[in-house]
Amino acid sequence: MGVPEMPREAQCTGDSMRGAFVPGETLFLAETPFETLRKGDVVAIFGRTPYYVHRIVEKNADCAVTMGDNNDRPDTMKLTPDSRFQLVVRARGLDGTERQVPGGDAGMEQFRRRQRRRRFLRFAGALLRPFKPLKFLRIPANTETRFRDGTVQWSCGRIPVAARTPSGRIRYLHWSKRLFFRIPARDLNPEDAVGRWSGGGS
Repeated sequence: MGVPEMPREAQCTGDSMRGAFVPGETLFLAETPFETLRKGDVVAIFGRTPYYVHRIVEKNADCAVTMGDNNDRPDTMKLTPDSRFQLVVRARGLDGTERQVPGGDAGMEQFRRRQRRRRFLRFAGALLRPFKPLKFLRIPANTETRFRDGTVQWSCGRIPVAARTPSGRIRYLHWSKRLFFRIPARDLNPEDAVGRWSGGGS
């Protein structure tokens, strides 16, 4: 029985690469020798089910370490020359437009920027926690907008406040909006993180 042919396209799911991709986007893949991969490149890895799409954050001649832009720690499984993988070269947005996926130094800069943002949001969440008892004073955001990709956004008048991603996570569009606005209580999950939904990962 032969090795199955590598796919040329993949669907983006999950939040680990949000900011680089939006869940539901189509990713275009290309065969690339392991030795030409660079730190900062985004790869689709098919060594387990389901496949996952992460960024290379460390690499030497024998293996590479991958990690989601929004994850806390690297993947435990290393990428090797024998791994089944494809390089992500382009993405097609939900509106049909296509764009190149940056790799190398540009990709690493994106990774570092999202990791800094993640650390900041965690710090901001810790600062806001003492103010939770005052949530009854916040202005309700009762205008609900649903998008084709499954995202739900709440607004107060014309001010966008928060969004629920297709995976079910609720994020405020900016940390400060959690201080002044609240979304309907029926939609809240006690485990939802304080954060900014970027509208832009897997």
